Amino acid sequence: MDTRKLTVGLVSLALLAGAGAWAFAQPGQPPQPAGQAQPKGEEKEGDEEEVITLDKAPEAVRAAAIKLAGDAKNITKVIKEEDDEDNVQYEVEYTEGGGVNAIKCAAIFSAAGDLIETEKATAEAKLPAAVMAALKKDYPKATFANPQAVTRMFYEIEVTIDGKKHEVKVDASGNIEDESQGDDEKGEHGKGEDHEKDEKPEGKKDKKD
Repeated sequence: MDTRKLTVGLVSLALLAGAGAWAFAQPGQPPQPAGQAQPKGEEKEGDEEEVITLDKAPEAVRAAAIKLAGDAKNITKVIKEEDDEDNVQYEVEYTEGGGVNAIKCAAIFSAAGDLIETEKATAEAKLPAAVMAALKKDYPKATFANPQAVTRMFYEIEVTIDGKKHEVKVDASGNIEDESQGDDEKGEHGKGEDHEKDEKPEGKKDKKD
């Protein structure tokens, strides 16, 4: 897998999230359009999830979660997530408000209790017009439900190497997204992903000869 392309996809996701991005579930789960980032919640190969009680989470995670939720009673579920590189995160589901007006929310924390991402249920009517237009264009026969307003926390740092400046984004778990890598790749090939597609048929032709 070309890690530089994956980085570009992650950066795009972070930018959308910062503007109030959404996540949604839909019946049938039709295939994603090419080049679109993997939606949050879809389990990656090697990821492990375990539902735990709040008292089994690290003290820093418990304190941060209770502060965000307002009260431990508002927390409805805690999920421990571990990837194939042994990085551990905690997803905490909670409600905001009470009664019929309660809003379902979720937050992801690093093992040190640093906030990585928040989600808040919203209504389709509150989504930006451009969001619904894009959905209907890419999924013309689908129905949509469970929209979420997502905010991802990260730190942007300017890194200078050999006189060249790079804008690097790092989240609380130490995952780095280097925006400059995507530009270098595009400049080198001129076509980005299409460049590889053009080369594949040529390889097949050589085999036949």
